[in-house]
Amino acid sequence: MNYTTPFMLQTTGKPGPHAKTLFSIISSSVLTLFACVYTAIHPNIPSPKSSPRYLVVFYLGVTLAALVFPEMIVTWAMRQKISARHYTWTETHSFFLLMGGFMLYVDGKPYQTLRPDELIELIRAKCIEAPTLTADQIHDRSKGNAISKGLVILQVAWFIIQFIARVIYHLEITQLEVGTLAFAVLNFLTYAAWWHKPLNCTGSRPIQGQRITLGM
Repeated sequence: MNYTTPFMLQTTGKPGPHAKTLFSIISSSVLTLFACVYTAIHPNIPSPKSSPRYLVVFYLGVTLAALVFPEMIVTWAMRQKISARHYTWTETHSFFLLMGGFMLYVDGKPYQTLRPDELIELIRAKCIEAPTLTADQIHDRSKGNAISKGLVILQVAWFIIQFIARVIYHLEITQLEVGTLAFAVLNFLTYAAWWHKPLNCTGSRPIQGQRITLGM
């Protein structure tokens, strides 16, 4: 396998049947990276008290971290996947709970985002009623579904197939393509872990309750 930079590709002469132009290599790699980052990151639900400026800075920071440290996003996804299996709900419900999907309201105002142990404690103490929320209702809050995720997977799979084909034909592979391939493999791991996690939910499920001291 021969590695080269995009600027070392042959630009003169008649291209072969499997030749790729500089533009096609960059556009294909950038499109794959964008598809991976945009749809693979499943951030938690922001607090209703968060300002728009904070949300913009937060999402930019997560996106930058996904580009520079993709293994960190994979670790995050795997840890949430393991935690989601600890509960008797569906994985969709468990992910929704872990991402801050339930907000305790007191006197009609948001009081506290409920962690899993806090929600269970309040239900057992009969301070709140158990949430009645179906998986379909949670998916309705999500900005991603199996179709949109499937389309991104097809884009990434097509890039991988092209990469393998160039290796089989002993064509030169750019460093950009190698880096994008490694990113795509990590993206598949993230997708597998977060497949049932809602994407970009902007609001928590309100739960009416009374002001109490949790953890006592």
